[in-house]
Amino acid sequence: MRPLRIDFVRAAAAPAWAGWGLLAVALALAALLGAQFRDAQTELARLEDHAERQRARQSRSAAADPQSARLLREELARARAVTQQLSLPWGRLFQAVEGAASKQIALIALQPETGQGVVRITAEARDLAEALAFVRRLQATRQLRGVHLASHQIQLEDAQRPVRFVVLAALQPEEAS
Repeated sequence: MRPLRIDFVRAAAAPAWAGWGLLAVALALAALLGAQFRDAQTELARLEDHAERQRARQSRSAAADPQSARLLREELARARAVTQQLSLPWGRLFQAVEGAASKQIALIALQPETGQGVVRITAEARDLAEALAFVRRLQATRQLRGVHLASHQIQLEDAQRPVRFVVLAALQPEEAS
C-alpha cells in the first residue's frame, strides 16, 4: 500500500473565468466613473463661468442700486460672522471643557458668541454643588478666563430634579511658542 500524501499548504485553483469577469466589471465601472468625472468637470466649469458673469453683472448693478448694495453688505456681515465662528480655536475649547467635565456633569451645548469673544456652556448636574465644582474646575484651566456661572435652574419637571446651568467664559489668547 502506498503512503498517503496530504498537502495542507497548496491553495485551491480559482476558476479563471471568475477573474476575467471581475476584471471586465471593474474596467466597465472605471470607464463609467471616468465619464461621470468628465461630465462633472464640464458642469463645474460651466457653473464657474456663469458665477463669474453673475458677479460681474452684480458689481455693475450694485454701484447703481443702493438696495442691492445694502443686501450685499448684510450678506458680507453674515459671512464674517460665520468665519469668526469657524476660526474659534475649538480644539483648545474642547480640551478645557473635557478636562473639567466629570461623570456627574452632562454637557448640553457649547455656543460661541463671537462678537463678544465669549463661549456659553450649557450643562446639567445632579445638584448645585456639582455644578459649582464644574465651574471651579473650568476656572482652573489655562485655556479659559473670566469663567462665571451666568444662570442656573432646577428642573422641576424631572423626578431627579437636576440643575441646568449656563457658564460664560472667554478663551485665553494662544501663547506664542
